[in-house]
Amino acid sequence: MDDNYEVIEISVRDTFASVVWSHKIQEKQADIYSERFKCLETAKILSASLTSVGLVSLVFTDQPWIKLCSALISFVSVFVSTFFKSFDLQAMVSQHKAAANNLLEVRDQLKLILLQIHLKQESVQAIYKKYEGVVQQLDKVYTDAPNTTDKAVTRAREALNVSKDNTFSDDEIDSFLPIGLRKDG
Repeated sequence: MDDNYEVIEISVRDTFASVVWSHKIQEKQADIYSERFKCLETAKILSASLTSVGLVSLVFTDQPWIKLCSALISFVSVFVSTFFKSFDLQAMVSQHKAAANNLLEVRDQLKLILLQIHLKQESVQAIYKKYEGVVQQLDKVYTDAPNTTDKAVTRAREALNVSKDNTFSDDEIDSFLPIGLRKDG
């Protein structure tokens, strides 16, 4: 009977790891789009301002280099505005954050299932039924999740493997808890 608990635990742990990775990748993709939005928004404001300055200066002088610079800066302004119309970066950020939140919900359910496996207070069949439901929910989340880039995967790898996001020492956990719930009491 304990072998069955071990078999289901192996499967749940594998799914859990996959969800942790997917969650972090979605978060990092949202960060990438957010950074891109901020950069392009700054470029848009700056180029629009410089174009206006260039056009106003043409009223007072007729320098060819001012015309050329104003035209180039105006091109940048039009390019950025067109990019914003073609790609709604804020909507993309929201989609990736929503997918990450959905994965967070699944991750928490998988942690509860792992706890139930270790407590062995429910039958393997009952735990399997719950796990099956979570996997179906996860399939839906994956189907609805937007695509990510290799850059997001690289950032997720850095966050999970190097920075150790999502891992806490006993001291860190204790610092979040009231004294009565701490490991050392």
